[in-house]
Amino acid sequence: MPSVITNYSFSFNNQVFGGAGSPYQIQSVDGLESLPGIRNQDDNRGYNDGMFSGRDFFGGRSISIIFNTFASTGFSAQENYNTIQQTLLPQTSGTTPLYFSLSNNLVEQVVYARVRALRTSVDPNYTYGYITSQVEFFCPNPLYFASNTQTATLIYTPPTGRIYNRTYPVTYGGGSVTITTTINNAGWANTYPNIALSGPITNPTIGNSTQNASLTFVGTFSSADVLNIDLYNKLITLNGVAARNTLLSGTWFSASPGNNQYYLTGTGTLSGTTQAIVTWQSAYV
Repeated sequence: MPSVITNYSFSFNNQVFGGAGSPYQIQSVDGLESLPGIRNQDDNRGYNDGMFSGRDFFGGRSISIIFNTFASTGFSAQENYNTIQQTLLPQTSGTTPLYFSLSNNLVEQVVYARVRALRTSVDPNYTYGYITSQVEFFCPNPLYFASNTQTATLIYTPPTGRIYNRTYPVTYGGGSVTITTTINNAGWANTYPNIALSGPITNPTIGNSTQNASLTFVGTFSSADVLNIDLYNKLITLNGVAARNTLLSGTWFSASPGNNQYYLTGTGTLSGTTQAIVTWQSAYV
């Protein structure tokens, strides 16, 4: 969870900088409200003029923040700068949430970043307690998100009705059912939910009818199983173990801006534990 932040402030590694009363005052932020770099697949037309037009994709996002460090109650500017230095350290792998708030009209947002550089000038201003620094973050995923995570559950509800005594063998629950729910992405970029599927269910298919795309899995999964589908990284695990072999066919999907109709279908003897939990964050770029 982020530290408490106010408008026009940031939080990284639980250290808030910017905002009223902070010893870290932001001068400018570059690369956050801009489009990230574009990766393109254009290619030369050999001995002809022009290029073959390929597809364009977002690259990573670089964010540069220039800020000043001042003295605060009980701490000199140099002491406060030492504190921020300990916060803005590079990391070998992975990312850390960088939370920010830019307006009363926007929800608190987050981008997943790691520090790539920290530059500070030692000059006369530094010695008088006015320390100017520039930190650079790199975000492998260029999207930024609403900081709150949303959850929706596709859950099987067993039918109810009259009970009749039977004396001959009868088998129920062998048909196919379809369960649906709405996933709302309030941003303007595609977001990629995480899906946790539990049984009992056989050969389940989960998809987004709004995008006309789905994934079908092979096997019978019990109520104790958790099939986890990471739509962004295209990873599949079963009870924490890599299980790409369970994917039979299909097309990977996301959640487009606006409402998306997600569905789960499968066969077997379903019960009240048959469900798929979808978690996501609204996405922006």
